[in-house]
Amino acid sequence: MKKIIVLFFVLGLVTSCALIGINKDRKAPKRAENYPQFTLKDSLKGHLFPERSCFDVTYYNLDISFDIEDKFIKGKVDIFFTALSDFDSLQLDLYENMSINKIEFEGNQLTYRRIYDAFYVKFNRTVNKNEQLSLTVFYEGHPQKAKKAPWDGGVVWKKDKSGRPFCGVACELDGASLWWPLKDHLSDEPDSAQMSFTVPQGLFCVSNGKLISRQLRTKGMETFTWKVKNPINTYNITYYIGTYRAFQEPYINGLDTHLLTYYVLPEHLNIANSHFKQANDILRFYEKTFGSYDWFDDGYKLVESPYAGMEHQTAIAYGQKFKNNYNGFDYIILHETAHEWWGNSISVSDFADIWLHEGFATYSEALYVEEIKGYSAYLRYLYGYSLLIKNKKPMVGPRDVKYWTYKDSDPYMKGALTLHSLRSTIDNDSLFFDIIKSFYAENRKQIVNTDTFIELVNRKTGKDYQWFFNQFLYNRKPAKFIYSLVYSSEKKAVVLYYKWIHVADNFKMPLDVYFGNQDIRIYPEAKLKEISLPKSATSFSVDKLSFYFTFEELKYENLMKL
Repeated sequence: MKKIIVLFFVLGLVTSCALIGINKDRKAPKRAENYPQFTLKDSLKGHLFPERSCFDVTYYNLDISFDIEDKFIKGKVDIFFTALSDFDSLQLDLYENMSINKIEFEGNQLTYRRIYDAFYVKFNRTVNKNEQLSLTVFYEGHPQKAKKAPWDGGVVWKKDKSGRPFCGVACELDGASLWWPLKDHLSDEPDSAQMSFTVPQGLFCVSNGKLISRQLRTKGMETFTWKVKNPINTYNITYYIGTYRAFQEPYINGLDTHLLTYYVLPEHLNIANSHFKQANDILRFYEKTFGSYDWFDDGYKLVESPYAGMEHQTAIAYGQKFKNNYNGFDYIILHETAHEWWGNSISVSDFADIWLHEGFATYSEALYVEEIKGYSAYLRYLYGYSLLIKNKKPMVGPRDVKYWTYKDSDPYMKGALTLHSLRSTIDNDSLFFDIIKSFYAENRKQIVNTDTFIELVNRKTGKDYQWFFNQFLYNRKPAKFIYSLVYSSEKKAVVLYYKWIHVADNFKMPLDVYFGNQDIRIYPEAKLKEISLPKSATSFSVDKLSFYFTFEELKYENLMKL
């Protein structure tokens, strides 16, 4: 048995207090947070029952009229679809508080039945596989009001400082079926869509894509028709109503020049002219880092909104009051623009994988910080986010129930730290950024899931990184580095004893530590390991910045018990 003497060694928590500020540690609560009790209503929203999987929507033609004073909408939607199998009924979705007036198909009126927010359309004949058909749903009602847009979603009915209507909708978590009838499932994006909005004259209505017509109506109304030529998440289909003024700015992309379009309230025209210029640099950086912007044929717009922000495809909601943060950029412009790559082009089929939207978009912020302020600023930015991770639930959640709550912010922060830790583990920036670019290039304008990304990482690295993703995505607890510093009279040296806990046996994420001024990468495992410190070392510190984990120094005898 080795002779040991416990040594109280000089301990530094991080490489540099100046680099990251106060020495705070990350959260690792002992108790998990339970998921809610899921019901049939949740399954009808999130599961692909046969009545949903039997058809693929290819095109929506939405036509809505607004009674803004009464907070009432009335309209219809033509739903074009391809039958994927033979069927005589299908499921569509519209919130219970909204009324269905009639459903037309091939000149006939169809019957339907409702269960919660779903309704089942009964056809008057068998629809055969591969048929390309359409039906029209006429509806009306007072749509759900947003309690806290964009998080608690719904329609926002506000007024600007002049008392004129200032309205919009945000519905990512709640679904577009809170304000129009559709197949409200993340897995089914239409190939394109057209949206017509009739509003009182004197107001302007902005939506996704390009404005293709304006038409005056009777009784002082005007219709604005917009068209999207590309696939689009249905929760991204949106509108903004207000006394908008527009201006444009050129964006040069190689040999091409595109016009970026901005819509703001009249009193903000001057400040927006200056503030929105940063969008040009942000787009250029994202194109360089991830790949070309997918939607130039549908445009790029920032639209002043009556709520903080939302990544509405080609019509980003902006409500940040034209202020930059301490890094000199506007968070909403930076984050929501990143979603044009991560979330809008590459989209998930279930909220269980939402970290692929939010984690990638949040990590994109850090990469932009690295671009404009350097790697140390990038580390500092991510360290701040690491302190906000809650670790109450696994990052990949339950499937088939359309479940995710904005109160669980880990898909943002922990998602970003997952990518950062992967970058540090791979320890080859050329390879890491090739993975990110390839993920986008191979899956743009497509639906993906977590396994899509893991398969790519394994293929590109030639290694199996399932152990890494199992820990970060499916284990709510972060890996914990525990260690003890002991003087060994036998070795005449200070010995570092260390291991990972809260991990699987095959977990092998490395860690950077400092012996004095010497930077060493060690490879902890779930079993105890040891290393002798150089005699020249006068201090020991753990680098908390390069990876996401928690750590604790223990007495030697306590360490031996674990």
